[in-house]
Amino acid sequence: LATPPPRRTVTAIHRPPPPPRSMADFRFNLQDITRLFTSSGPALPESDLEMVLEADRDYAGVASSSGSDQDALDAARFRLAWALAHSKRTGDGARAVALLEEGGGHSWGNTVLARDRLYIAAVAHFNDGDYLAARGSAEAVLRVDAGCRQAEALKTAAEDKIAKD
Repeated sequence: LATPPPRRTVTAIHRPPPPPRSMADFRFNLQDITRLFTSSGPALPESDLEMVLEADRDYAGVASSSGSDQDALDAARFRLAWALAHSKRTGDGARAVALLEEGGGHSWGNTVLARDRLYIAAVAHFNDGDYLAARGSAEAVLRVDAGCRQAEALKTAAEDKIAKD
């Protein structure tokens, strides 16, 4: 006798959030919903000073190591640029853009895609309030990868900010 094939279970891709356990949970969920409708831009993650300092130490360590390879250097440099781009501190965005550019003694290998570098530069410009540069970088991402929804959302948010100004 042949055994029947195992039953496949279908799992839902999207599950509704669990009901709130307390009023604090309910307020938090209500704030999230309100933010969706009153947001002044894309929901970008934020990095704090500790994250920036840790990424900076990691990059300095890899850069000073004589045996480090190009891939490790690129990865550490990109992590630092990401942390700086998502920081709200003045000057961090400009430093992120400078790290992401070619030149200045650094040429990017194949570890970090050009699309990713351009997108993080767009985030840095957006967080610095340079919405024209953010839109330009987002458009550059879309020229490389037309299906990048994050770049499309950032471009739309930058255009909204430009229209309000």
